[in-house]
Amino acid sequence: MKIIGLMVIIVFFITSCEAIETIDNETNNSSQGRSDPDAANWNIAALDTAANVSYLTGIEKDVILEMNKVRTDPKKYAELYIQPRLKYYNGKNYSVPGQITILTQEGVTAVNDCITALSTASGVDILAPEKGLSLAAKDHVIDQSKTGQIGHNCNDGSTPETRMKRYGEFNGAWTWGENISYGEANGREIVCSLLIDDGVSSRGHRTNIMNKVFTQTGVAYGTHTQYRTSCTIDYAKGYVTNE
Repeated sequence: MKIIGLMVIIVFFITSCEAIETIDNETNNSSQGRSDPDAANWNIAALDTAANVSYLTGIEKDVILEMNKVRTDPKKYAELYIQPRLKYYNGKNYSVPGQITILTQEGVTAVNDCITALSTASGVDILAPEKGLSLAAKDHVIDQSKTGQIGHNCNDGSTPETRMKRYGEFNGAWTWGENISYGEANGREIVCSLLIDDGVSSRGHRTNIMNKVFTQTGVAYGTHTQYRTSCTIDYAKGYVTNE
């Protein structure tokens, strides 16, 4: 039986402008040079499943690493990375020194909701990188870098499912999902923003990240004409990339 995955999207509204640094998607493609200041808190060797994958950039690998951290120990993740964000809120403005200010929809309400949810959640298995899913995600990122659009459908009308089927097939019972983040500059911020899920009543991004059914993921990160950057994350179970 086919199970259709949840598709959800997150958008940040930027309230101030600064010069935009160039996004380097060509460097840092190996585990060398990638370091985690909190490595003592995690079994990085086990969680960094994309460390030696050649088709992913450093940021894309970091997205997978961060998702695997929170999947295996959601309470610790909330304590280390979500709770400290509370001090940067002034009403609905999220202002980290030296960074642009983000106007959120819920302010600390969404952050506290995330902390509560992760603190009581059970850990789930880690995600493994799957090339076909990353290729499908990359198609979407490239398309939106040209059109400036948001959402899950490409300009040619393709959906996440049709893009995934360009590069592989589903074997037996399967499920899939997709998250999209706009405006973030590194893997941890991408994952934290999706977990907090500001303005999304269903908290569907968090649901996708913590979904125990998903075993595979593909990530693509690039530029966006309106929100500076975009990151598409595809999830699946039972997906096999075409050789």
